[in-house]
Amino acid sequence: MSRAEGERVIAGSYNLTAPVELRVDRVGAQTKFAQIVELMESASTQKPRLAQLADKVAAPFLVVVLGLALLSAVYWWPTDPGHALMIAAAVLIVTCPCALSLATPVAMLTAAGTLARNGILVRNLQGIEALATADTLVFDKTGTLTRDGLQVARMEVGAAGDGRALQGLAAAVALQSRHPVSRAVASFGQAWVHKWQVLEVEELAGQGLRACVQPAGAAQPAMWVRLGSHAYAGAPGVVQAGQAVYLAQEAQSPLLTPLAVFELSEGLRAEAAAVVAAMQRSGLHVQLLSGDGPQAVARIAQEVGIGDFVAECSPQSKLAHIRAMQEDGRHIAMVGDGLNDGPVLAGANVSFAFGRAVPLAQARSDFVVLSDNLELVWQAVLLARKTLRIVRQNLLGSALYNALSIPLAMVGWMPAWLAGLGMALSSLLVVLNAARLAKPVPLQPAAPQVSPVSPSMPATA
Repeated sequence: MSRAEGERVIAGSYNLTAPVELRVDRVGAQTKFAQIVELMESASTQKPRLAQLADKVAAPFLVVVLGLALLSAVYWWPTDPGHALMIAAAVLIVTCPCALSLATPVAMLTAAGTLARNGILVRNLQGIEALATADTLVFDKTGTLTRDGLQVARMEVGAAGDGRALQGLAAAVALQSRHPVSRAVASFGQAWVHKWQVLEVEELAGQGLRACVQPAGAAQPAMWVRLGSHAYAGAPGVVQAGQAVYLAQEAQSPLLTPLAVFELSEGLRAEAAAVVAAMQRSGLHVQLLSGDGPQAVARIAQEVGIGDFVAECSPQSKLAHIRAMQEDGRHIAMVGDGLNDGPVLAGANVSFAFGRAVPLAQARSDFVVLSDNLELVWQAVLLARKTLRIVRQNLLGSALYNALSIPLAMVGWMPAWLAGLGMALSSLLVVLNAARLAKPVPLQPAAPQVSPVSPSMPATA
């Protein structure tokens, strides 16, 4: 997105054209990083739905306990007033709702700490519960299933072209830009970039580069070339490819002479196929939503094993698609990266953003994955499910404990000292059960590493 003089830019923005002078307006606690840390701290004070339910149960439970203690004292008072008071005290002690109140928060906080140690920041504790009940997981493509950055997968040259010389020419021009596509072309031809000298260059945002070049160390005339999109540098007769960069020589404007075409591909994350397969085996419905063209989306979906995918999605259509599935009763977990994913990350039941995502995407997500490892998302799903099981075990254990101990205390079979010991033991068992979440859930071995395309790959005619 272009910025004019005087407009604001956020930290971490890429400058793709001319050098600029910036003034720092916010530092310290005012920065986006500090805001994310504050959000993390606020997450620890939030109560998940199960914890809120436990708090609602604890209030009437306390009233019932007081009534049972009073009833026990009244019943035993005629026999022995001292014994009646001890029984009432035992009922109050044994039914202290410590275990019930600890059942949910101790498990949630332990799980959040485990995820943080393994590279996932939990911004919203309710997200753990929502993730455990999710039945559909939706992926964005670029930067999520694929690695950041592009690669040149194949090069086509003209009938009389020298492949290596044209690789170096394209790389020499591409080095003048920091655009991700330019970096891919520059990396592809870096071995022969020294053969060319760039005399003059200009960059047209969204179109490409126009440069005046000359062979290095040769007394040959300079020429003007274009490197960019099909609309900008695609010469007549050159068929438009899915994702490609075109190199052409300017003849008599507006005529262009085609020199080469560089077909691009996004590097698929090595672990993506294994993670998707594991999710599908666990019963999750996996879907792919992307704003890219049908061919590129279909290729990635096929490589990772996703049969349900939608291409050419705008941010609005992504959100509409998510809401339509939610109206059908689905619980959606969304994994995204980028500015366009902000609305759908906010609209999903639970969402993930990768650490390199723009601040808006991170601000709309429940989990922030700090590394580039997609397996961490699957690990979070497994840990969330385990957390929900442990929370239910804690709640059930607390309920059974109270159901057994209250009658014993009321009939006088549990003295006050034993009631205190039982209360402490029940709380300890809840904490120890939740401590099982401190160990991350083991994952299946990832798929074999995919070898990237070598920048010195021979040109093909």
